Amino acid sequence: MARALISRLHVYLTAAAVFILIIIKGIIYSVIEDSLPSAEDPSFVPGAKSIFFHDTSCRGGLTIRQACSVEAAARAHPEHIIYVLFSCPVTNYAQKTTCLAKLLEFPNVKFLRVDITEFSKGTAVQSIVLNDIKLSQYPIQHAADILRILTLNKWGGMYLDTDMIVTRSLEHLPKNFVAKENLDDVASGILSFAKDGIGANITNELLKIMGQDYNPTGWSVVGPAAIDKVLKMYCPQLIHSANYQTEPISNCHGITVFNSDLFYPYYYTEIEDIFSAPTEDFDLGRPYAYHMWDFLSHNISIHKDTVYEIVAGAFCPTIHDTYRDEFCVENKFE
Repeated sequence: MARALISRLHVYLTAAAVFILIIIKGIIYSVIEDSLPSAEDPSFVPGAKSIFFHDTSCRGGLTIRQACSVEAAARAHPEHIIYVLFSCPVTNYAQKTTCLAKLLEFPNVKFLRVDITEFSKGTAVQSIVLNDIKLSQYPIQHAADILRILTLNKWGGMYLDTDMIVTRSLEHLPKNFVAKENLDDVASGILSFAKDGIGANITNELLKIMGQDYNPTGWSVVGPAAIDKVLKMYCPQLIHSANYQTEPISNCHGITVFNSDLFYPYYYTEIEDIFSAPTEDFDLGRPYAYHMWDFLSHNISIHKDTVYEIVAGAFCPTIHDTYRDEFCVENKFE
C-alpha cells in the first residue's frame, strides 16, 4: 500500500514538475519574443542604404566569428544601417552580456526578429516554409537561402553571409550584383539587388524557381543553384565568360557578376590556407571581402599571425581585441 502511494506520489510530482517547466518555458519564451523588434512591423521600412545579415541557427545570439563579420560591415559602411535579422528569440540578457553588446556600441547596427512563416506569406516559397522545410536535411541553410531572397525582394539592398568579412565600402558597386566563388559557380554569400527594376525581376524569378525546384536533400537547391539558373535565363553566354578572371562580367541586362578573387579569395578546398600564415603574395586589402567558410571551418582554431587572425585584427578590431581567446589561440609559428 505504502509503495503504491509512493509510486502515485512520484507520478504526481513528476507531472507537476513537467507542468511547471512548461509554464516557465512559456513565460521565458514570451519574454524572449519581445526582446527584439519585429521585422514584420509595418512601421519598419529600411532605407536604400541597408545591409542585411541573417541568423537562422536559433542559438540565441551570434558567435564571435559572426560578430566579427557584422563589425567589419558596420565599420566599412558608417552611413549604412547594418541589420541582423534573427529567426529565433534573443534575450535582453544576451544583448547585454555577449558579443551582441559590443556590436550594439556601433550606432548603425540594429537587431530584429523575423518570423519566416509570416515573412513568406503570399510568396512563391510559402508552401516550402510551411511544409517542405520541415523535412530538410539542411534546415538552417535552406531557411537562410530563402530568407535572404525574401529580404532583398521585399526591401532591396545588400545581403552578406555571417562569415563574410568585408574590407572596405561596397557602396560604389552596382546595385545589382553577385559574385563567383570559383571559375564556374556563382555563390550566394554576398548579393545585392535593388527593390525595383532588374533587381525585383531577379528576386521574383528566384522565389519562383525556389518554389518549383525545392528538394529537402539538396544543399544548394534554393541557394547558388537557383541563382545560377536564373542568371542563365538572363545572360547564358556571359555567365561563363572566359574574361571573368580579369574583369567583372558586366552588361548582362543590368547585372554584374564579379570574379571570385574579389569576394572569395580562398575557395572551400583552400580552408587550410585561411588558418595558416599568409604567403608572400598575400595582399590584405585586395579583395572586397573574405569568405571564411564557417560551415566547414567553425571547429578549426584560429592561431595568431594566420590569414584569419590578420583579417580579423584589421577589420573587426573591437571583437578581435575583446575576444582574443578566439582569434589568438597560440602562436602557431613560434
